Amino acid sequence: MSERKSFSLIIIVLGISLFFSYHIYYHFVSLSNDSLIEKYYKKDENNSKNDKSTIKKMSNDNSVKEEYFGILTIPKINLKTGFYNKNSENNIVNKSVTLLKDSIMPEIDGSIVYLAAHSGTGYLAYFKDINKLTNNDMIYLNINNISYSYTITDIYENPKNGEITINKNN
Repeated sequence: MSERKSFSLIIIVLGISLFFSYHIYYHFVSLSNDSLIEKYYKKDENNSKNDKSTIKKMSNDNSVKEEYFGILTIPKINLKTGFYNKNSENNIVNKSVTLLKDSIMPEIDGSIVYLAAHSGTGYLAYFKDINKLTNNDMIYLNINNISYSYTITDIYENPKNGEITINKNN
């Protein structure tokens, strides 16, 4: 009987540990995002406007840690997160909001910025509340210390099949 109680106790402790480890990990992901956003804005304050590249810094363990290329803010769904340069190894949907390769940056005529993210549940579901957005809601991008404001004018859905069709109306 005592073996059974010990085994049950171990299972309970493991379950509680798994539950809290997810929340602790999410907390540190959130802190990391906040830190990278802060570094992004400090970088923009300190760098000249001629330096438009993503800056890489060496951390104490000699690994390269990239800084955010831009910041996405959607006030209605309380989203403020950074995203990486199109060529960054961190620019993948399983790590952050992703800037798709076909994006044309806002400073170029005919620009169109494609951002992708998960919309389900969990700490990677940056767009989990995107269905709450409606026409006239605002979206803000900050790239190279320039703020861009966008107003939602049309909403449409695509099937979740790994592909997306973009409506490029003017």
